[in-house]
Amino acid sequence: MIAYFVACYPNFEKSLEIIKKSIDAGVNICEIGFPTQEASGEGIVIKNAHDHCLQRNVTLKDTIKLAKAVRNYNNDVGIILMGYMSNIFKYPIKNFVSDLASVDVDGCLIVDAPHELREENELRNLMNKKNLSLIKLVAPTTKEERLKKLSNLFSGWVYSLNFSGISGSKSANLEDVKNMIKKIKTYTDLPVCSGFGIKTPGDAKKMTQTGCDGVIVGSSIVEYIGKNLNDTKLPKNVGNIIKTFVEELK
Repeated sequence: MIAYFVACYPNFEKSLEIIKKSIDAGVNICEIGFPTQEASGEGIVIKNAHDHCLQRNVTLKDTIKLAKAVRNYNNDVGIILMGYMSNIFKYPIKNFVSDLASVDVDGCLIVDAPHELREENELRNLMNKKNLSLIKLVAPTTKEERLKKLSNLFSGWVYSLNFSGISGSKSANLEDVKNMIKKIKTYTDLPVCSGFGIKTPGDAKKMTQTGCDGVIVGSSIVEYIGKNLNDTKLPKNVGNIIKTFVEELK
């Protein structure tokens, strides 16, 4: 079970409590998205969460601080930061990798950085030296030749997109996902995790039939948080939602 959270949404303290309750409920990997204006791959739900945080001046440093607090809470959960290259480039890249290593996260996933990009290669090389994983995305539109090249760069696990487009926009087709997972697994022995279009615990259970090694749930969690920002029981309730997903994956 991989769960996506927008860092510091709705604020640092509540965001940390939400993630803690999610870990207690059985999340294996926390994907923590750093708020950015460059969220071109995100649907309206996650984009609104990013905007909420940006209006409150949440920075990449705040995201790393949050990741450190999550690691201090739990030594075993996987922690991946997720976002866009412009924020890391401005940080800059060398400092970003150094800070990731210092707070003991496991790696990051950069949405908009193809492997041909010079900055991504710089990022990957520095991360490799720190034994951190740069998670790669594979889309249904990824050609066979490109997938073969990408497979040489896979690290940690592979994020398999169930459909092309933006997150939270539609549901996944089970047969298409099966074929996608099978294709990726011909090129790697690393775990392949399925994301996009997994909105309910029932969706998650169906995904277990595809051959994937994990499911990624994001928009439905962020949407619930957005609709209940002022609920004092929000962290506990998110934990309960996560638990329903985890139960279906057993």
